[in-house]
Amino acid sequence: MMQNLAEQLENARAEVARLERIAATATCREMGCDMQHAGGMNCGCDQGSCSVPVYVCTRCGDSDYGDNQEALDKRTACERWTEGDL
Repeated sequence: MMQNLAEQLENARAEVARLERIAATATCREMGCDMQHAGGMNCGCDQGSCSVPVYVCTRCGDSDYGDNQEALDKRTACERWTEGDL
């Protein structure tokens, strides 16, 4: 027998609530890091005036130390930065 729409919605809400409880205590290995912008660091150019973004996980505190796609794009665009200078 097919459930009515109200029962289906209630079951869906219960499943979402269950998954939210699991997610609230999940590790980064299970959920992935929740990276938030935490400032910047020098991009490594000759003049030291360029900055690349740094992100930190709000759950585990791990940082990418400016090793991310946005930083790579900024370094690539910086005419004063060369990989050998780092």
